[in-house]
Amino acid sequence: MRRILGALVTLLWPAVVLSYASTDSIQDADAAQSGYLPNHNLDPNVVGGSSFGILWSMTGAQNEVWYAKPLTYTQNGGREMVVTASNMNNVRVHDSKNGTLLASRQLYPPFLQSDLGCGDIPNFIGVTGTPIINPATDIVYMMAKGYENGAASGGMPNCIYKLHALQLPSLTDVPEFPVQIDGHNADNDPTRYFVGGTVLQRPSLTSLNGAVIAAFGGHCDLFNYTGMLVSVSKTPGIGVVSLYAMAASPGAPSPQALDLTVEKGGKAGIWQSGMGLATDGSRIFAVTGNGQGHANGNVPASGRLPLSTLDEVVGNFAVSSSGKITLTDYFEPYDYVNMDAGDQDLGSSGLALLDASTFKTSTVSRLAVTVGKNSKVYVLNAENLGGFKQGAGGTDNIIQTITASNSVFGGAGSYPLEGGYFYFTPVGDYTYAYKFATDSSGNPFFSLAGKTPITSAGRAGVGQPTVTTNGGRAGSAILWITDVNTGLRAFKAVPDSSGILQSIPLPATPGINKYQRPAFGDGSAFVTASNKIICLGAPVNLPITCSGPIDFGNVQTGGTSQQTVSCTVNVLVTKVNGCTTGDKLFQCDNSTLPQGQVAAGTTFTFRVAWNLTQKAINDAQGVSYGRVIPAVLNIYTTNGLAGYSTIVPVSVSGTVVSSDPFLFMSPTEVDFGGLVIGSSEGSSGLTGSAVIQNIGNGTLAITGVAWQDGNTPGAPYHNVTYSGKSATFDQGFTVPDFVVPGQTIGPGDSIGMQLLFNTGSSGTFAISVTIWSDGGVDTVILSASAGNPPIASIAVSTSEGGWDNSVPTSLNFGNVRAGTTVTRQIRICNTGGSVLTITKSKPPTGPQLTATNPYGELLEGQKIDVGACAFGSVAVYAAPVQPNHPSQYINLVWVLNTDGLDALNPSQDFGAHDVQTDATIVTRQIGPTLANGTAKYQWVGCFQGTSSAGRNLVQQVNTAAQQANNTNEQCQTLCAAAGYPLAGTQYQKECWCGNTIKHPSTYTDDSRNLCTFAWPRDGTESCGGNNGYMSLYADVTKFDITAFYPSLHSTSSTLTTAATGQSPTSIVSPVASGTLGHRPTIGKYALVGCATESTTGGRALQGKSYADDSMTLESCAAFCAAYAYFGTEYSRECYCSNSISGNSAAVPLTDCSMTCKGNAFEYCGAGNRLELYKIAPVVVNATSSSSSVSTAMPSAGSSLIAGSSGAPRGA
Repeated sequence: MRRILGALVTLLWPAVVLSYASTDSIQDADAAQSGYLPNHNLDPNVVGGSSFGILWSMTGAQNEVWYAKPLTYTQNGGREMVVTASNMNNVRVHDSKNGTLLASRQLYPPFLQSDLGCGDIPNFIGVTGTPIINPATDIVYMMAKGYENGAASGGMPNCIYKLHALQLPSLTDVPEFPVQIDGHNADNDPTRYFVGGTVLQRPSLTSLNGAVIAAFGGHCDLFNYTGMLVSVSKTPGIGVVSLYAMAASPGAPSPQALDLTVEKGGKAGIWQSGMGLATDGSRIFAVTGNGQGHANGNVPASGRLPLSTLDEVVGNFAVSSSGKITLTDYFEPYDYVNMDAGDQDLGSSGLALLDASTFKTSTVSRLAVTVGKNSKVYVLNAENLGGFKQGAGGTDNIIQTITASNSVFGGAGSYPLEGGYFYFTPVGDYTYAYKFATDSSGNPFFSLAGKTPITSAGRAGVGQPTVTTNGGRAGSAILWITDVNTGLRAFKAVPDSSGILQSIPLPATPGINKYQRPAFGDGSAFVTASNKIICLGAPVNLPITCSGPIDFGNVQTGGTSQQTVSCTVNVLVTKVNGCTTGDKLFQCDNSTLPQGQVAAGTTFTFRVAWNLTQKAINDAQGVSYGRVIPAVLNIYTTNGLAGYSTIVPVSVSGTVVSSDPFLFMSPTEVDFGGLVIGSSEGSSGLTGSAVIQNIGNGTLAITGVAWQDGNTPGAPYHNVTYSGKSATFDQGFTVPDFVVPGQTIGPGDSIGMQLLFNTGSSGTFAISVTIWSDGGVDTVILSASAGNPPIASIAVSTSEGGWDNSVPTSLNFGNVRAGTTVTRQIRICNTGGSVLTITKSKPPTGPQLTATNPYGELLEGQKIDVGACAFGSVAVYAAPVQPNHPSQYINLVWVLNTDGLDALNPSQDFGAHDVQTDATIVTRQIGPTLANGTAKYQWVGCFQGTSSAGRNLVQQVNTAAQQANNTNEQCQTLCAAAGYPLAGTQYQKECWCGNTIKHPSTYTDDSRNLCTFAWPRDGTESCGGNNGYMSLYADVTKFDITAFYPSLHSTSSTLTTAATGQSPTSIVSPVASGTLGHRPTIGKYALVGCATESTTGGRALQGKSYADDSMTLESCAAFCAAYAYFGTEYSRECYCSNSISGNSAAVPLTDCSMTCKGNAFEYCGAGNRLELYKIAPVVVNATSSSSSVSTAMPSAGSSLIAGSSGAPRGA
């Protein structure tokens, strides 16, 4: 029936007609994730002008954040919409031009970050990966995280992921959607299964071959998970069609761990800092992070052969016509094991497939770029990624490796015009531009061409570089960068003659949410900052529309060229005041413009000249040959109608060329960075790159080459030592393939050069290399430094004011008084000889124990100079509670790693340090005390002391005089003297005693805060509350408080739940006693036996469920009282149903071998095994440990009921 309905819905959909506008953004950037977007009508002259500003903004709910990027969509020629989905699972559709809200809904409550203990995404986790729109059906698809059955909470094991399909613009569900991902096994290893609570869907969605593809990583690399690719059919009723695990058998940890908290799933998560999955034809590319399997070991392997553990891998995955995913090729860095150990995720960025029309050679048809936390940029052949250790000497068999200054999150972007560039932003550094070229053998090559004039934030979060052009026109390229500190920034995408990507002024925006890129519409840009959506653009009401952009093409120096501009008047213009140009090379004549009043509908033309005579060039700034020179021509008007702009911009550009040969070297300086002596880079050296170009129109001849010491002004020139074409300079600098005197370079040609630096000595090094030619002289400076490895020393502050560096590292606060705050620090110092980098930092974030500045201290990517230290503060914010409360122990972990050696063992890497932070929150002890100094009367709770049922405590003992100074301490002393084990204060002044709590059902949880009456002398403790509530304490030598709490529910079948599927809040397990065994009966339920979960459908029991670390058979039976069946699984999970679904089968009772978390004398199933009970008489051989089970259940190995597929979700 589902498939029939799905087919019917498909037939009802309109034919596949792409109704959207060419300026829409229907997914994150472009399918190839190249980051180049030519189609949004954005001109740098307009963007940088005064008219470009914030058109509207919208503020979301408190703690609402957008990690998913906005999308823009125009339906059937209508108005452009902007579609957003937030961390709170709120989906909105706005009119993109004015911000009017057109539709909104919450899919269901989001997952709570507090259920994780990972602070990478705070507060709420809902939609975090950018959705995708299918323009053929007006449907937007998105992955959302929440709890089973739409609950508002429920713990990590009860979390699920669903793919939603929403009709635009109404946001109504498409029939047969959403599709739940939980309950499915991996195609390549059925023992790997999808558990929504342990994974995070961060990369942007992609779509091909009728399926939506999503990628999943982890939360702070915690829990038992493996990275996965999931394919869901767009056809209603089909659902999940493929799931591919990044770590599988053989090679992955085996057997598959069943405890969700045990980190043995294999990992290799796909997160890519939110960058999308690059898509090309019928394949997708994904980049993975740290893993555990290491199937390749240290043995070279072809990328075309299968690999079961895809950690630190760029993978090429085929997607079949039915949506099935298979691995076809991969690249794994030769040092991937070290990367795993140092938490240097290759997968901190996605892969950018570069434009094949530009970035290609005769031997390589398509290039790809990725860059990770290990500070390396990998340029790959997309058709042959490189496998493992397939290069010379067991190195990487790839096109090029570029060393970055720091870790990179968010990925690379590109620009295919004007020679071709790609861009990336290391943490805390500039955004760098590398230009495409070929070496002397015709191989593809990139060299540093320039950088932005300002640096990025010194913490992770800078987004993917993105380039727009105005209709694909050279000279109009804008490089957009989002920064978590300084907001949205824009630069000219092509470096000027000094190697600078010139800034384009933008209106100020707040810091942008991490790992973003702008989404673009028609002449507009959309970003999200904290809980705001911001639209930037320029007014569209122009009084005159002119042709443009105007391109003068190639013009030689010494010449001039003219172009005609055609314009149409849109409204009455009372006067055309004149025209100006932003560049002196472009000239317009005011006398050629219309004079006097100009009526609407009038057309006119005027001429613009581009003057490249020597005088004009001398007057202009920053002119260099072979470059596109963009400018803006502004026409100024006085309008006869209000609301129209008085400035009409017209874009002009041209390319300067020289009639003679002209030598140009890029960049002017190559900084190799720092070489760590003794490291893996220390053996192979550092690499750099440069390009020698002839940007003139005549053949260029090299006439001489020499070098100088760069540290000595006026140093003499030295001849280059050649071996063939390999050049050796001084101070460790070499070039394997360099130009030689007599070599020629054709007009417009360029030669790329790989530069090397290596040394075994510490210090700073620099030389300048000069090349002479018949087309001029140019110089490039080569600089580098070298030092001994960084050494990390970690310590924690002590209460005495000192530092403790003992191992294992732990920050123990000891006893902390309730209502107080105590702050301590973790310190990492660099005692080595090179800069130290923090490669991993996962600070604790709890309600009472937390890092005080998790986004400002000990950050991933943070640099620590030689001899310097960095600090991270941790505080205990102990909540105020009443005196004589039981002590509360709290603990969390701060996970830290660096790229240095360990100060306590310098022969070893620092490695991941789990810094245990803990504290015991204690309360003031008052009243009579025990021998150990603790109070004899301990807090029991807040009870309604007077109710319709009568009093809880029956004897009031304080006199009128005592009531005037009543305290809990005085009351406890009076009750103790009278021999009563219970003492309670009420109405501030009254003291009551008793032997028993008459009405336990009047107990209220402390969280309700109903005992709030301050005692008369001050407000440090409460004496009861409004409506007769009593603050009640018990003598622990006469009253068992621990046993009392379970007794509150021992005779009641009423259970309190916040929502179906949510963990009960008042189920308390009985005290464990007796001998271990399978219980034949639990209340009205009888044991059926041990059963498997279904392998071809959902769970065997598909009613409500919960999980709890105090799980018992009795608590599960009570929870499922309204159902015919209940079953426990994996020690702590409880499931209910009125029937058994799927092909669940009977197995030997011994398979259910895990004891209950809340009662060590009962069995609560096992992984993928249900301890199954039913309301019905059954016959059970409870004394046998073999397979004797109920007659209501088939024998072991038989299916319980025919059904559809499934897999353990929480097992």
